[in-house]
Amino acid sequence: MSDKEKILSLLNRYSHTVDGGDIEGFAALYDKGAWYVADSPPNRGSKELLDNVGSKVMIYEDGTPRTRHVNANIELEIDEKAGTATGQRYVTVLQQTDALPLQAIFSGHYHDVFAREEGEWHFVETVIHQPFLGDTSHHLKVDDFAKAAP
Repeated sequence: MSDKEKILSLLNRYSHTVDGGDIEGFAALYDKGAWYVADSPPNRGSKELLDNVGSKVMIYEDGTPRTRHVNANIELEIDEKAGTATGQRYVTVLQQTDALPLQAIFSGHYHDVFAREEGEWHFVETVIHQPFLGDTSHHLKVDDFAKAAP
């Protein structure tokens, strides 16, 4: 698998862990990294991300948050020799619950930094810019998006 394919797989794991209700797995993607909304304090490491963000996600009877994270317009700049990469993408979150018809509840412009260690890529940083918010009342246990929005 190429470095590009490995990074795309990492981006997919982000979506699949959250949408599958594996919030601890999502947070573990940032063991060596930071995740945050621009102009807010970063969540550094998996424990901080789980405590500050993951714990705010509503999980339904089926064990999921009833969401779909859709990555689009992905651009990657990979320095294979240095084992570093940067990227940007748009993320749109769709949600449907018994009380909420299918709709987009969020869209953001994500800026990612990656590093490769022992052949494996990991997140160094994800910063969300220009978030557009819809009805997140069925997704988050708090009103402040910057504190809880995987």
